[in-house]
Amino acid sequence: MATTDIEPGSSQRLAKNTRETFVTVVRHAVLLTWSGIVLFPLYWLASMSLKPPGQANSLPPDWIFLPTVYNYIQLAQSSEFLAAFANSLIMVSVSVVLVLLIGVPAAYVLSRYDIPMERDVLVWILSSRMLPPIAVVLPFFIVFRELNLFDTRIGMVLMYVSINLSLVVWVMKAFFDGIPETLEEAARVDGATRFQGFRKVVLPAAKPGIFSVAIISFIFAWIELLFGLVLTSFEAVPVTLFVYSFIGSRSIEWGMLAAASMSMIIPVAIFLVAVNKYLAAGLSFGVVIKE
Repeated sequence: MATTDIEPGSSQRLAKNTRETFVTVVRHAVLLTWSGIVLFPLYWLASMSLKPPGQANSLPPDWIFLPTVYNYIQLAQSSEFLAAFANSLIMVSVSVVLVLLIGVPAAYVLSRYDIPMERDVLVWILSSRMLPPIAVVLPFFIVFRELNLFDTRIGMVLMYVSINLSLVVWVMKAFFDGIPETLEEAARVDGATRFQGFRKVVLPAAKPGIFSVAIISFIFAWIELLFGLVLTSFEAVPVTLFVYSFIGSRSIEWGMLAAASMSMIIPVAIFLVAVNKYLAAGLSFGVVIKE
């Protein structure tokens, strides 16, 4: 009489593989659902920007419609929007460069040197971000009026630097703390100076952190509205203030508002794509442990 030999443990392995497959499917389904929920507002904004003026705020919403670039053409023909967009692009870009030139060396010094009352210095630096913007905008206004910086690009650049400097110092200090000092010591043994070791050894190792804080500083400055509302009037108006102008006291131009908002998202998206490989490298930065 023939008998069928069942391999010991095969049923357990089959059950385990089935459970793992089920868990994987559920995990991917949850992630896809969550991604759809997170990206839906962006889709809604993009679709609204491509609708004709009469359909932008129709209820119930028109899910199927003929896309049009009318709103974007109107923006491109607006000299005020182009001037505000150029203002923001120039002021924010310059502020990011300046905040990195100031904040990165400052963070390196705090990481490598014994600074008297270092903890107090770090808390003092962080305190510039503790107060809400509404509490410091009036002192900024008074100082800018006294120094003739009101409604100037230079004044807005200095303001952006002041609100992002503490973030850069704190984040970059953590990155520099994670880079072993033995790398710099080896460079000095080979004849490099302290500055050469910083420039050729430490900065390349901290590149993921530098690009990370650059992106965060760019976004924080790019979306700033309150300081632009109080500290500018005509010459240095940022694009956020122009976008806000589509919200009137009696009506809202939804199509133009959506198109202007999408135009603001594009530079940030391009910046993120350009430095994506450095951000990916930053995910493994924690592997390096300071000795």
